[in-house]
Amino acid sequence: MLDPSALTMQEGCYLNREVFIDNGPVALGRNVYMGPRSMIITAKHSIGGPEMRAGKGGPEPVVVGDGTWIGAGAIILPGLNVGAGCIIAAGAVVTKDCEANGLYAGVPARRVRDVDGEAAT
Repeated sequence: MLDPSALTMQEGCYLNREVFIDNGPVALGRNVYMGPRSMIITAKHSIGGPEMRAGKGGPEPVVVGDGTWIGAGAIILPGLNVGAGCIIAAGAVVTKDCEANGLYAGVPARRVRDVDGEAAT
């Protein structure tokens, strides 16, 4: 269960159905939209011995910048920063920080193109 003090959301955020936000420090900027079944994971574990591979762990913070849109089923992994104005494509798995104003897609997610200044028509 999410500790309410571990999540900060700025004005205008929208969380669609079945969004999962792990129990750990998560900061969502202004106007962040999260599509259905998208996830932000904060729990991280080291690799343990053969008797228990999920070794010692703990939460690592995730920060999502203003105006970012996280598509349906996308996953953002622990300890990452997603820059302002990004689009994370549906089904993408974000394994590294995302620079601002980029469209990130794939598994693992990579920057596909710039979206600086674009608006839908």
